[in-house]
Amino acid sequence: MKSNYISGIWMLFLFCLLSGFLIWGVFYVEDLKSKISILGIVAVIVAAFTSVLSVGINNSKAKEREYELHILKEKQKVFEHFYNSYFEMIKGIKKVDDGLTDIAEKEMLEFKKGLMNWGSDSLIKHYLDFENKLINQETFNILKDGNNFIKALRKELGFRDSADINVMSIILNAQARKELKDKEVI
Repeated sequence: MKSNYISGIWMLFLFCLLSGFLIWGVFYVEDLKSKISILGIVAVIVAAFTSVLSVGINNSKAKEREYELHILKEKQKVFEHFYNSYFEMIKGIKKVDDGLTDIAEKEMLEFKKGLMNWGSDSLIKHYLDFENKLINQETFNILKDGNNFIKALRKELGFRDSADINVMSIILNAQARKELKDKEVI
């Protein structure tokens, strides 16, 4: 904040100084050689200022991109915990196990911890909705709701998924995908 304030004052001072030189050189200096010299000096100062400003902006943008990349990597680590837990849950459904395995519970807890730090309001709402729907659901609804939540995760990472793609169909085998497509479920 203080840096922006000082930069603004410096830019205003420089603008006033250069404007003053231009007005003085154009309207008050009679000698043509002096006018050309003054305009040349102003042009050099403007070119130098533009160069310094563009380097400063590029450095600022580079820091911003680096920060965004760091946040994206942290989100990916957190989301990996959800994927691990979710696939453990799907594996349990295939084996007809009741409840979550210890691994799935641990991964889900790690995901929730990370979600509190790195998740947006929208993603947290999606997760709470997803978790509320998990109670006493049949397998297909778990896949459908999981698909919606995974799309929300992917959106948080910057991906744009079309409405007609079912991300969760990746975990199904070819026969199951065919059966669900025939029934127009996916």
